[in-house]
Amino acid sequence: MAIATRPDLLDQHGPTLHVDARSSNGKPVFVGVARDFDVASYLKGTAHTSLVQVEYPIALTTQDQKGSSSPLAAPDGLDWWVTKAAGAGTQSIAWPIADGPYDVVIMSADGKTAPDVQVKLGIEIPNAFLASLAVLVLGLLLIAGGIFLILGRRRRPVAPAPVVAEGYAPPQHQTPVGPLRRVVAVTAVLALVSGCSAIPKSDTVDALTRPAVTDDAAVALIKHYNEINNKANSTRSNTLIATVEGGALLRQDLADYTIDRAGKAEPIRAFTYTSPVIGAPTFGSYPMRFVSSAGITGNKEYRHLGLWERETAGSPWLMTFSAGPKATAKLPDLAGLRSVSKADGATLAAAPQVAANNLAAYLTGGAKSSHAAAFTPNADLSQLLAGIAKAKAEMAKQPAVFGKVTNAFTAEPSSAFMTKSGSALAFVTLTDRYSVLAGAGYQLGWGQAPETAFSPSAVKYQGALTKTTLHDAVLVIPPKGKGKIQILTFESQIVDAGGY
Repeated sequence: MAIATRPDLLDQHGPTLHVDARSSNGKPVFVGVARDFDVASYLKGTAHTSLVQVEYPIALTTQDQKGSSSPLAAPDGLDWWVTKAAGAGTQSIAWPIADGPYDVVIMSADGKTAPDVQVKLGIEIPNAFLASLAVLVLGLLLIAGGIFLILGRRRRPVAPAPVVAEGYAPPQHQTPVGPLRRVVAVTAVLALVSGCSAIPKSDTVDALTRPAVTDDAAVALIKHYNEINNKANSTRSNTLIATVEGGALLRQDLADYTIDRAGKAEPIRAFTYTSPVIGAPTFGSYPMRFVSSAGITGNKEYRHLGLWERETAGSPWLMTFSAGPKATAKLPDLAGLRSVSKADGATLAAAPQVAANNLAAYLTGGAKSSHAAAFTPNADLSQLLAGIAKAKAEMAKQPAVFGKVTNAFTAEPSSAFMTKSGSALAFVTLTDRYSVLAGAGYQLGWGQAPETAFSPSAVKYQGALTKTTLHDAVLVIPPKGKGKIQILTFESQIVDAGGY
């Protein structure tokens, strides 16, 4: 599906690489340069050809990499290329080779067919012509100087042998080699310096990183999301919303569509996320993530916090977490956001995953849980705990009908980022599995929405009722000794209901 150079093929930097590619069948062609980890992720598992050695002037050594022949994402639409060209006819790039592992990729512009191309490769070494010219001129001067010195030595006439007094030695004639040696030395040094100035330098960088996304690319992505999200909401299209969302967020929105269809609710009114601020950590591998904070049209009371993820270099960016903090809430500065390391976890009030697990234990145990003291809950979480306690108390009044009631919360793997203030911003999804046992001889069923969207009221269960709800929480985890963990947002969405 592609032709790609190996990173050790471009193991010297400084010269300018020229690549011309033209399709033999007239179809549009793509040529680009990218960091090796991006290319490796993009081509992983795909059949392609690796260019492993170039022996000038024409010998090429290649290796066929086995894999799938499935289409790749169209390369021109991906935002991680360092330089690229795509289209019909001859496509050309001129790239000053940078220090580090980079790859050149040549492929069909649609990513669907194997490339049938004619390729020209060239290396332009800065000042190589001038350096070569200087060496040539200095060499000619050296030759001319040598000839001049040789021809300038005239044959001296033979003189009668002098009478030598005992103990006296006549002075010997000395050839003036001092100036010649100096000319040779200076010329050699200049030639060496001029020649070496054109020699490429060996790479010193073994691994590369980059921000997950540029601000411009993120803004364009959010604009695209606004358009697709509104179309999907207006028709409750599961297929369409799945092109821009993933993970727990997609599961929640699909469940919300199910509930709205069952209740014949009006479609969600169109809205957009405006003036986004981007926090893009640096990555050297996939998956990659970034955070956005934006306004919401027609809603001045809340802002929007989004977590976006790209699984591989060829995958689309998907929003995987969505939260709505109040506009008055103080949000951490997203500038300079970076992923939390193991060492960072030791500096925080709790490592992010530990905080997520403790939050799950707090919710499972209720307001009297031993973990409650570590958190500053918001109104939504307090309301949830109060509702759970009230429901248990009501069912306890009818022990013959209702048996044991449980709410078991578990934390999914969290995504967390360090901020410039030293606090961590953590995005946590909790799964709440609720069950209530039926008393002996009783049957239980869900009697009202939203549970009846998944389990109609006519359906009865002799064993127990079950329900699954996803809760999204955004935590601000302060440095150790600097206060409690703040629950910035807490939002819930039922995703299933039934029984047995």
